Amino acid sequence: MRSITTVVLTVGAMSLIGCERSTPVQPIAAGLAASFSNAPATPPGKPEIDPTWANGKTVYMIGPHAIPGARESMPNLYERAEELYLVVFPRPIGAPPPVPGAPPITLPSGYQPQCNPCFHPGLPPLNVYHDHIITGAPGMGVNGTAGEYLAPWKIIIVVYDPAYAASPNFRPITSAADLDAAEHPGIGKLLPFNQGAANPYEFETGNLLICPTVSSHA
Repeated sequence: MRSITTVVLTVGAMSLIGCERSTPVQPIAAGLAASFSNAPATPPGKPEIDPTWANGKTVYMIGPHAIPGARESMPNLYERAEELYLVVFPRPIGAPPPVPGAPPITLPSGYQPQCNPCFHPGLPPLNVYHDHIITGAPGMGVNGTAGEYLAPWKIIIVVYDPAYAASPNFRPITSAADLDAAEHPGIGKLLPFNQGAANPYEFETGNLLICPTVSSHA
């Protein structure tokens, strides 16, 4: 496995190395928007079943249908949608954007991302190493939920602070409540990359995913 010794997040032409705070970060959000607009709409092969954190437990989701630009084209549905967070892990410094078949990564803590990597519909290669966090799931378990939870999810990007991801003491955020608690200055777990936004720790893609919770054997 390839381990992260020094990490870097690159979006567009901007780079953040380590825990540098003097680097202007506002262009990163613009780069994310451009990346999502230019990313392929459909990945090769059938949709994958992805492990997902929900209230500290692992559930499984399958994303059969993405709706790009739903914030503008379907505002009522978008407003009612729950949050699906993609918590992005910085890639090793100097590593090119991954392509299908790229090897997995292992953090110094030994943790491996849930998506390691995953090429979701419309997701830029820069973000394919990530975890998923949702606000909840029926029964809060893996079994007995196949096809029952068809909620639309608004896709929100969150980025681990490179210094925290590279720490041997890294522990993943595993619930929406813990993610909210980490979105404060001084915590040091997440990167406030979207400066100027109401919440600088998040970037709303404006896309929806119709994504049921399923059995791990679906």
